[in-house]
Amino acid sequence: MRKGASRFFGVILIGLLVVSFGVWGIADIFTGYGSQTLVKVGDTEVNRDDYLQVQREVLQGMSGQAGRTMSLQEARAQGLDAQVLERLVGGAALDTHAQDLGLGISDDKLLEEIMKDPGLQDDAGNFNGAMLQQYLAQMGMSEQTFLEIQRERNLRRQILSTLGQTVATPDLLIDALDTYNNQTRTLRYVLVPESAVDASPDPTETDLKSFYDNHQAEFTQPEYRTIGVIAVSPETVKDQVEISEKELKDEYEANKAEYDTPEKRHVYQISFANTEDAKKAYDEIKGGKDFLEVAKAGGMKESDVDLGVLTRTGMVDPVLAEAAFKLEDGGVSEPVTGKLGAIALLHVSNIIPGKEASFDKVKPEIEKKILASRAESVIFDTHDRIEDERASGATLEEVAEKLDLPYKEIEKVDAQGNTASGVQPEIPQKQKLLQEAFASDVGVENDPVDAGDEGFVWYDVVDITPQRVRPFEEVKTEVGRMWRQDDRQKRLAEYTAKLVTELDKGEATLADIAKKHEEDVVTTQPLKRSGMALNVLPQAVAQAFSLPDKAYGSAEAGVQGARILFQVAEVTPPKALDGPARAELERQLKVFISDDILSQYFGALQDRYQVSVNHEAINRLTGAEQQ
Repeated sequence: MRKGASRFFGVILIGLLVVSFGVWGIADIFTGYGSQTLVKVGDTEVNRDDYLQVQREVLQGMSGQAGRTMSLQEARAQGLDAQVLERLVGGAALDTHAQDLGLGISDDKLLEEIMKDPGLQDDAGNFNGAMLQQYLAQMGMSEQTFLEIQRERNLRRQILSTLGQTVATPDLLIDALDTYNNQTRTLRYVLVPESAVDASPDPTETDLKSFYDNHQAEFTQPEYRTIGVIAVSPETVKDQVEISEKELKDEYEANKAEYDTPEKRHVYQISFANTEDAKKAYDEIKGGKDFLEVAKAGGMKESDVDLGVLTRTGMVDPVLAEAAFKLEDGGVSEPVTGKLGAIALLHVSNIIPGKEASFDKVKPEIEKKILASRAESVIFDTHDRIEDERASGATLEEVAEKLDLPYKEIEKVDAQGNTASGVQPEIPQKQKLLQEAFASDVGVENDPVDAGDEGFVWYDVVDITPQRVRPFEEVKTEVGRMWRQDDRQKRLAEYTAKLVTELDKGEATLADIAKKHEEDVVTTQPLKRSGMALNVLPQAVAQAFSLPDKAYGSAEAGVQGARILFQVAEVTPPKALDGPARAELERQLKVFISDDILSQYFGALQDRYQVSVNHEAINRLTGAEQQ
């Protein structure tokens, strides 16, 4: 049903409204309507039920994209509330405009649209009422509410699709976009090292303080959080799972082949259309001809016959695999007809013997495998016990002590898991845990992180060290180093700018500058706007596309501290567009034009209608006020 939901509730507003309301701007106006009204656009009001309905839809969409059911807390950390508000405001704006225009949709047309929706049709393409009822139950919605929502949404879709239609795309625009995308420029450049200018002198105190004041972001210490963690995994509950030595040995014997290292061989295969040609080639090889020489005589390249180093199971055809693994090192098989009908000669070399894994060597791996399959029930029992203790008001540290579980405090880490010294401590389910911990707060009881087969991770935010600008005296040495680097780079940029002037005037050549700095003049391959080359970074490419043919420029290089002097050596227009390529560009331009029209439309709605959001009521509804 996610597919159906995406058609009904996502296609219209998820793409278009999110983009459009990037330029919207929502006013914080809290007067003129009742406390139960959450959003008001013109005369259209959005109430509590509307908000919760859209929240369910957006949460379901986010869960569908994630491939699992997301909790409200997790979805909010990923922008749920903002998406809900965007959809509500956008929908209300469209509804208000539709009312002003006197637009509506008939019952017959509404039912026709609902019955055509693929999300509510069976495999034969017929409307399925049972699927609709299943959807309504899933969404907690009555039929009447569903029809009202569909009437509203279909009307919105008609308005947007009508406004967004483009009749034709001018050839001039298609050719311009093609030139922008596919024109190439070839550059000739010289690398100018940092040593081309003298090292910077010692800065004055005034220099340092000025640099510090103008670069405070670089001397800002991020927010750090201390996080208390209980990780319950199969390894955590290992002592509660009994695994006998006999079970380990039985598993080893039953699946011994999985633990052994299989034999490998470098296999070559020549395929033939018939047995006669294969027999003739076999006789030539037996007569002294090289296997690859025979293959090349038949019009094949080495890459056509070299299958690489394979195990027996790595060969697709079991009959050919059997023949290949019977050969001695360097041997060639007689013609073999494979299971799939292929007639082939096989040649092997570089036989790598297999190794038998002893029980003692693979015992830890087997134990871990059995543990993972048996620990699930113990983990869920532990989960329930932890949740019961937390419900009584115990901290994670107290829970760990009472239930004899490992508790760990991760001291002062930033949102990327780094400490102030740059060390990265071991953090279970690192990315997910940090994301949720930095969206929480001290004293908040958080849902555990679901680690799948690895169990659960509970966490508390123990302490928060706010972001701060480090004092000047604390970073004075670092400021001095950065000032010297910045000063030298400025003087190198001034030096290369002077060289560009000399090149433009014809007072020097790239060869002259290359000789002076003991560097080479390098020519790049043809580059598109998105291209790069050795020492030619995107900044240089962007500058090259702003210059005329044969002009010169300078930019930072791909070598630390260096710059390049370059010339636009050649400008190559794109090849003529064929039919499919032209049609694709036309399609892209229609999308761009349609988006631009819709952006202007929403801009006009912004000017026409007053948008009011009752954040206080929304916070009460979502629980944000309590948090």
